[in-house]
Amino acid sequence: MNIKDITIIILLYNTPEKALKEFANYKKFKIAILDQSNDLQTKRKLKKLLPNIVYYKVTNQNDGFAKGINFLVKKVKTKFFLCTQPDVKISVKSIYKLKKVFFKKKDAIISIPNLRSTKSFKHEFKEVKDFIGAIFLSEKKKFDKIKMFDPNFFFYWEDVDLSKRISLSKQKIYLNTKIFAKHNNGKSTFLNMKSLYIRTSNFKFGEYLFQYKNTQLRLIKVIREPIVNFLLLIFYILVLNKKKALIKFFTLSGIFNFFKFILIKKLK
Repeated sequence: MNIKDITIIILLYNTPEKALKEFANYKKFKIAILDQSNDLQTKRKLKKLLPNIVYYKVTNQNDGFAKGINFLVKKVKTKFFLCTQPDVKISVKSIYKLKKVFFKKKDAIISIPNLRSTKSFKHEFKEVKDFIGAIFLSEKKKFDKIKMFDPNFFFYWEDVDLSKRISLSKQKIYLNTKIFAKHNNGKSTFLNMKSLYIRTSNFKFGEYLFQYKNTQLRLIKVIREPIVNFLLLIFYILVLNKKKALIKFFTLSGIFNFFKFILIKKLK
């Protein structure tokens, strides 16, 4: 089982210690890690746990998922890389088998395990229209050629955008129906107020940016959504529902961050 041509890339941000134990499964792989939460303690633990770390950077600057993964891909020296989040469980054998599609399907750019369904499929490889960034295997040269993730997406929607661009190219995304992975969605980061802001505001920003790029953003939405969210914000403040008020405030922040992004872009 040849795994020497695969590098595991992992992006960390306020990662719970419990999630780190799953990394023991990657001991035999080359590994590149970027921690955007300035966590030196986690670095010390992982350096002891993983003997084949080829790159590890700790920074206090959170540039988001898309830019962070693009950065790590540039550090990869092997033919393939597996992008995985700390809350995903997959076996070494399954990682190896994800490569198989690249030898069977010459138009493959991304290979993904089965995360969503336990139903049986007739064929081992199934062409799919999209994937989620939680875990995927790709050939580095092909990923570079498609221009990787759009770094303007901070967190969320970058995989939707890339799936769209792949669908417009001659490349394909394939699901390996025989390979399974488990994704404990949302458990790779401590859910404090800062994390809630990052998730909520950037989901809305990404939604607007994706629709704008694909000429799907309607004027009625741009007018209606800020008004509705502002009125709901006032309502939740009055009824003392702090969490829902924060979510509406962070949603508004994401919308206005998009307006700011577009304004700066047009002024350049």
